[in-house]
Amino acid sequence: MASERVERRLAAVLAADVAGYSRLVEADEDGTLAQWKDHWSAIIEPKIREHHGRIAKIMGDGVLVVFGSVIDALRCAIELQRGMLERNAAVPEVKKMEFRIGINVGDIIIDGNEIFGDGVNIAARLEALSRPNGICISEAVRDQVEGKLELAMEDIGFQRLKNISRPVRVYRIDTTPGKSWRYVSPYRGLAAMEEKDSDYFFGRARETMEVLDAVAASPNRLVVLIGNSGVGKSSLAQAGVIAALRHQAWPQHSGAPDRWPPRLADSRHWHFLAIRPGAEPVRSLVEVFLAPSPPNQTDSAWVNRCTEWLDGLLAKKFTLSDLLDQTGGRHVDLQQTELSTFFLYIDQGEELYVRAEEHERRRFSELLAAGLGDKRLRAVMSLRADFLGELQKDEPLYDVSRKIDVPPLRELQLRELVSRPAALLGARFESDSLAANISHRAAEDSTKDAGALPLLSYLLDDMWTRMVERGDGILRPPEGVVELARVLVQRAEAFLVRNPRAEEKLRHIFTLKLATVREDGEPARRRAWRSEFSDKEWQLVSELADNPNRLLVTGSSEAGGTYAEVAHETIFRQWGRLRDWIGAEREFLAWRSGLEAARRAWHATPDPSKHGAALMGLALAQARSWLAKRPEDLPEPDREFIAKSLRAAQRRTRRMQALIGGLVAVIVAGLAAYENERPLKYAYFWLAYVRGHPLNVDDERRLKPSESFWECARTNEKYSIYCPEMVVMPAGTFVMGSPEDENGRSDDEGPKHGVTIPRSFAVSRFVVTFDQWDACVSHGGCTLPGAGASSWGRGKQAAINVSWDDAQQYVSWLSALTGQAYRLLSEAEWEYAARAGTTTAYSFGDDTVMLGDYGWYSGNSGSQAHPIGEKKPNALGLYDMHGNVWQWVEDCYHEDYKGAPDNGSAWKQDADCSSRVVRGGSWGSNPEILRSASRFGNPSVGRYFTLGFRVGRTLKP
Repeated sequence: MASERVERRLAAVLAADVAGYSRLVEADEDGTLAQWKDHWSAIIEPKIREHHGRIAKIMGDGVLVVFGSVIDALRCAIELQRGMLERNAAVPEVKKMEFRIGINVGDIIIDGNEIFGDGVNIAARLEALSRPNGICISEAVRDQVEGKLELAMEDIGFQRLKNISRPVRVYRIDTTPGKSWRYVSPYRGLAAMEEKDSDYFFGRARETMEVLDAVAASPNRLVVLIGNSGVGKSSLAQAGVIAALRHQAWPQHSGAPDRWPPRLADSRHWHFLAIRPGAEPVRSLVEVFLAPSPPNQTDSAWVNRCTEWLDGLLAKKFTLSDLLDQTGGRHVDLQQTELSTFFLYIDQGEELYVRAEEHERRRFSELLAAGLGDKRLRAVMSLRADFLGELQKDEPLYDVSRKIDVPPLRELQLRELVSRPAALLGARFESDSLAANISHRAAEDSTKDAGALPLLSYLLDDMWTRMVERGDGILRPPEGVVELARVLVQRAEAFLVRNPRAEEKLRHIFTLKLATVREDGEPARRRAWRSEFSDKEWQLVSELADNPNRLLVTGSSEAGGTYAEVAHETIFRQWGRLRDWIGAEREFLAWRSGLEAARRAWHATPDPSKHGAALMGLALAQARSWLAKRPEDLPEPDREFIAKSLRAAQRRTRRMQALIGGLVAVIVAGLAAYENERPLKYAYFWLAYVRGHPLNVDDERRLKPSESFWECARTNEKYSIYCPEMVVMPAGTFVMGSPEDENGRSDDEGPKHGVTIPRSFAVSRFVVTFDQWDACVSHGGCTLPGAGASSWGRGKQAAINVSWDDAQQYVSWLSALTGQAYRLLSEAEWEYAARAGTTTAYSFGDDTVMLGDYGWYSGNSGSQAHPIGEKKPNALGLYDMHGNVWQWVEDCYHEDYKGAPDNGSAWKQDADCSSRVVRGGSWGSNPEILRSASRFGNPSVGRYFTLGFRVGRTLKP
């Protein structure tokens, strides 16, 4: 080969041949040659010339063509195939000449009239993968035509091609009119759309452009996609933003400038990574950056390397920039492309605030915030709108964030999302109005239910599957009804009709494996790992995840673990049968949710302190009881956690017996022998924590208003886990009830009337906490656990899920221990203390703008209770009188104040005392419910995740 004759350049190569050419020649050699010449002169050569192609080689039944433009090459291929379809329309099937075409773009070597190189070889191998009348293209071709041609592409993944050393990602294009819908489903059901689905991603052009502009203009910022659950934030990030960056192309029909932003000039070569924070966000970060190549996450060296980096990052020995260096260096070592820019997508960022332990969440935020100062890193995070308040409190991330709102799709956008993918693939709706009706219904439903968009996609996917089964290319609604929220229920009931004997297995999987109960009592989905299922159960899970059911989804975590979860939480709301199943298991599920949270907290605690994070007291007694009753319904990690807690309790008992002498030793021994004997438990608690602390008469009489006291041992100068801190309230007079023009007023708040509190009394500064409640349970005073374990934690969290009767047990126990008159407050005393001398709607005035400074409510709580004392106190030094948890008082509930006592005493006459008064509102209440005068009646036996209590104490005159 003479070197002066050789030319190297980048070009698009089209390779085409006739499918089944040997068969055609064998059947009719002369006729086949005549057909070939006719097609060549009539369509093949003219189309190549029209699109500026250069014929490099003709090989009997095939041709190699070089194009300077990928667009020209693909347009030529499409027009050739469509032209051949028309020419073959009247030809018998056995005589049809059908082309297969492959297109690649790459380096080629031109030597005279010959062309060589991988660019040519890959095109020829792609041709062999193509169906008759079809086209196969490489990923390099797809990247260049993306957004410039509306084509139906099927991603058939990475393919190993003969004599090509590396796998090539291949896309298949079927040009058969009205047939492409047979091979591609453009709707993803309940799963988020991914980069490979970008051809069918519509309705978010504006938001995609906005994110791309933010990534280009603010490379050192965390771009946060804020929107309600189910609006498509993950799809926007993956099928919109990441796809555009990889292909360096603006969204179709976006009206964007032709020029790609200079700051994103090399985005095609960025290293794209995605994580879900989960319970261990720093670990998720490490595992995705250090992901082994090829994937092998059981490799001990990889596991050790991840552990080393995790420990170093948590201990602040390493930074995120160090991790970038490590990943980039490893790519160089493996002779892969050098990494100039890392793009990190954090999916479902709310997991930082609901699943991650606080210390790891904080460290993740610090790492990411600092890492964004490295010019090699860009990051985008999706976040549910109801967690914006949590982001605002997350100082490191909030300071580097740039917010992009992702509103629900409007009807016109939904129409585009519904109709364009179908049109692109040659399918059509049953009637012209059907797509419009579906879009209109989805737009209406999205105002009521955040899950409307994924359910719309689920409905369309279901219609598409049925269309393919019929083979008619017409999209029809199931049973002629467009009820988005009913699709999952119909599928579930249909499965039971087909498999009536599977109902008990289905109940077990959906209820005990895949459901949990939130603190508000509502069910939510739970991710269950493969190890929690038997082989037969997993077979059923797989069946439920596949067509035609799709009730579940299965997947693998970044660490390689396989899991299952329900496809969408709407099934808990809409499927009555499932709601009944969960209702029957609600107590166990609520307890198990708290156990899992306690286990995660224990696991995250450093080894030297683990003994203090184990289950203790009543929580341990509960766990032991449930373990005995339901061992098969507890995953192995939970059973192991309970066992370790039991062993830790035994060690604590032995140490106590060894250290305490004399009478205390006798009492402890008695406790060990007579664990359920209340007098001994009282005696032990009194001796260890109460003796010497109750006030004597003289000390009590010297107390002044606003002074505080404890009548038990204090854990520190401001708190005791054994009893509440009490604050002295002065005697006084006030007007009880609300004026008729007060915003949010109810009729039971009137008529307004004067009340005189004749003498001083004491009120607990905070509501009773889990610490204090658990002390009562552990030492014989209270018989109910109160809320069980909660994913919100125990400790200084308000004791919740206690009835009025349970609260009476607590104050009776406290009174017996101290010899003092502890009790619940009367309703008049509660309002007197809450108002703190004011006559306004709230203790701080009438302006609800200030409410967030004084209380937790629906606007700032993140749908959960919070530890005591995190907000400002009122003027009398009392915390959480507005919100956080409702508070029981002594009074029976009356529908108004007619006949109410005026001396501050509890009103128990002339009423059905099965209903008692609760005051203060909770974390789930609207602002008007948190007013000082607001009141509700609640069954005295009721136990709720929003309900706790505060104690009072009568002072001697």
